[in-house]
Parts: sequence; C-alpha cells; structure tokens
Amino acid sequence: MKLTEKQLFIGGLLVNHLEGLVVYEFIETYKNELIEKGIDTQKINSVNATLASLASETKQLVEKGKKEYNEKLLTLYKPTQKLIDIINNKEEEK
Repeated sequence: MKLTEKQLFIGGLLVNHLEGLVVYEFIETYKNELIEKGIDTQKINSVNATLASLASETKQLVEKGKKEYNEKLLTLYKPTQKLIDIINNKEEEK
C-alpha cells in the first residue's frame, strides 16, 4: 500500500493514541510537530482530510467513530492494527 509522507507522519502520531482522537484534539496535541512539517494548524481541513484518507474504504488504516467534544458530536479517528504495523515497520527500516 502506498502512503504519502504526510499520511505516514500523521498516522505515526495517531498510533500514540489507541483510544483515538478527534481532529481538534489531534491538532492541540501535535501543533508544534505539525507546524515543523509545514502543515496548517489554523484550520482543521488539512489534518482532517489526511485522517479521512487513512480511513478510506481502500486503506482502512483508521477506524471512524463518534465522540462528543465541546458539546458537538465529531468524528473520532482510531488507529487500526494495520496502521500500527505499517508505522512500526517504517520505524524499523530507519
């Protein structure tokens, strides 16, 4: 499976949160790392689109659920074992 550098980067951060995160929590938690990689943290679009792409029918690397956050029901992104294995293999290759 081919993943972009951005998908690997964001997926690699998400695997640290097996319980999952909503996009706002993700950006709050990893703001500095995202900025270092040149990823916009002022709007959720970029990070949300990348997380959604990892959850796509073709990839299925992230499970989507729902979580209440600031009185809104938002998408919760949880890493799958498949994503964890891919990230762990990439780390071993370094």
